Parts: sequence; structure tokens; C-alpha cells
Amino acid sequence: MKKKILILGSTGSIGRATLEVIGQQQDTFEVFGLACKGQADLLNLQIERFKPRYVCIYDKEQKDRVNFDRNKLFTGINGMKAMIGMDAHIVVNALPGSIGLEPSLEALRCRKILALANKESLVMAGRIITQMVKKNAARLIPVDSEHSALYQLLKTVKKRELKTIMITASGGPFRKFDKDALEGVTPEEALNHPTWKMGRKITLDSATLMNKGLEVIEARWLFNIEPSRIRVIIHPESILHGIVELVDHSFIAYMAYPDMKIPIAYAINEGLRNPLSSSPLSLEDISTLTFHTPDLERFPSLRLAYDALESGDSALITLNAANEVASQAFLEGMIRFTDIPALVEDTIEHHPGQAVIEDAGAIWEVHQWAINYSKILLRESYV
Repeated sequence: MKKKILILGSTGSIGRATLEVIGQQQDTFEVFGLACKGQADLLNLQIERFKPRYVCIYDKEQKDRVNFDRNKLFTGINGMKAMIGMDAHIVVNALPGSIGLEPSLEALRCRKILALANKESLVMAGRIITQMVKKNAARLIPVDSEHSALYQLLKTVKKRELKTIMITASGGPFRKFDKDALEGVTPEEALNHPTWKMGRKITLDSATLMNKGLEVIEARWLFNIEPSRIRVIIHPESILHGIVELVDHSFIAYMAYPDMKIPIAYAINEGLRNPLSSSPLSLEDISTLTFHTPDLERFPSLRLAYDALESGDSALITLNAANEVASQAFLEGMIRFTDIPALVEDTIEHHPGQAVIEDAGAIWEVHQWAINYSKILLRESYV
């Protein structure tokens, strides 16, 4: 019997890559449902090729543009949750930003296998999500290349043997820029990642290193590990995706060509590996592998993530929300690149100060407070 897969964020980079993997394994998978924010034209092409049973478009105003049976076409976040409650086996959450949280929680409530590419879910609600995984006997398999690598590596290591885990970062397009040069970079330059092809939000987060900060927070919850034992290391070649350091000072590393289809296939196949028609890694062609310590003065977003982990849950929610506001303001030309972490830090300094939040409603209250407060700061101090 084919596994039924529901893809949330099907028109984004992860969603498209997931459909490529499914296209190579059509005897294994059935596209049960597709959901996206608003790219109706691309969604229609996906519907035509993969013939899902159900479809959801988040933007209700675009519903009439979707060529699909109206009785099986949903809209909004409630539409996505309705699809999750049906009989799909695996939910791939590749939605961008904070809108991905509710679908993640719903998938775990419904005891689905959650292939998670929406890092904001764990940043905002890591405590709740880890509790739900245990309580509901649900499964969460990370899709991010770094967390997929660490997820696989840690299966081979006993807890007492582990010293630290290392998340690699390409360093983004501005790795060699000094502070003065960073002030003048443009949105177009920030969206030109040297290694990965990703959506706008995650590409910008990679340029500021906020993406690595969010991944540190993810790792803290995914692997139940203290933040002090999570390291970030700059690795421009993007060949090593995760490294574990053991107590005897040895290291185990996961290497692969930078292609998201590899961790996606691992997740939706539930840890089974199948041949992929992706770019193979040729060790003979690798001339050098380099590693550097991240510069937290030029890229303070990474420091802010560690600080937020130390402060507690409301700081993490505030970090994520303020970053969404600041990132959008930069992309719209309202603020400078270097203003992004500054606005985030200004907002965090006034966060509600709740160390532990175990209620989803309270998460949204803090999130909305942070959105509102950062927008006030934006108008009064940055624009």
C-alpha cells in the first residue's frame, strides 16, 4: 500500500523538492494533499501532475483561481488542519514562518508522522512539541539538512559518549564583509545565497545568521541537549552538514552534496534510504574543506538566539516574531541590513519574561505582543 503524504507549503523550495522525490518513488507514495500560501498558478500545475485528493490554499482570495473540485478545496489555516485530520500517513510541514506552528501541533495531536521543515514550530513551541511527541507516541523527523544529519549521527552514539554537537553554516553571501560594508547591502544581494536555493525568508535569515540561531534552538529541543553543548561552525563548502564530538575527542561527521532532496527522502521514507537522481558527492573533486568560528560582532543574530535560550520561552517567541517583522522591513527597503538584529534585540529587551510556557494560546499572545511592539519600534526608531 502506498503511503499517503500531505505537503504543506507545496509551492516553496522544500515542497517542490518533496514532490521531486515523490516523483522518483511513485510506487511508494501517493500525494494525498497539497497546501500552499498563495501561488495558485504553480499549485494548479502540481494538481495536474500529482492528482491529490485534497487541496488547500491559505489565501482565501485566490480560491477561485485553483482548478480543483470545490468540495475538496479548503482555505486558511483551518483548512490545513482539516486535511491533517484525515487519513494521510505523513505530514510534511514546509510552511514558511510562524503560520507553520498550528499545523505542526495538529499533526502531533493526530499522531501523524511529522516531517518538519518549519523551524519556527520548534523555536516558538519546542517545549510543547517535545511533550506532545512523548505523550502521543507521535514521530517527528527533521527535514533541515543539519538536523537530519545530527538525527542520523546521534542514532550511532550513546548519550554518555556525546560531548557536543556542531551545526555547520555556509556563512551566507556576506561572510567576508566588514561591519561598514554590511550596512549598505541590498535585499537583492542578501537573497543571493552562495550554496543553497531557498525561499526568501530563509535565505535572508541565512545572510544574517539568524537561520543558524533558529537551528540552535531547534537542536536544543529536538535532541534534548543543553545550549552550551551546541556549537555553530562556518563551513563555506556546505559539504559537512552535522558533526558530533565525542568525549574521547574524536568526531563523527555527515557529508553530502548540498541537495535538500537527500534529507527529505530520508524523512518521508522514515529512515530508509533509496536511490536518488540527485548530484552525487565526489570526494576526488573536493580540494579543501574549511572551518571558521562565527563572528558574533558582525553577525549578532546568532548571539541573540543563544541569549534567548538562556532567558526562556517568551524570549524565544519574541526573537522569532521580531525577526519576521525586521526581515520584512528590510526586504521592503525600510531599514538597513544591520538594523535587523538591532530591532530584534530592542524588542527582546522588553519581552514578557516568561521562562516556561506550556499553553499554545499563551504562545500566540506573546507572539502578537512581539509583532506589535517591534512594529512600534520600527516606526519610532528605525524608519
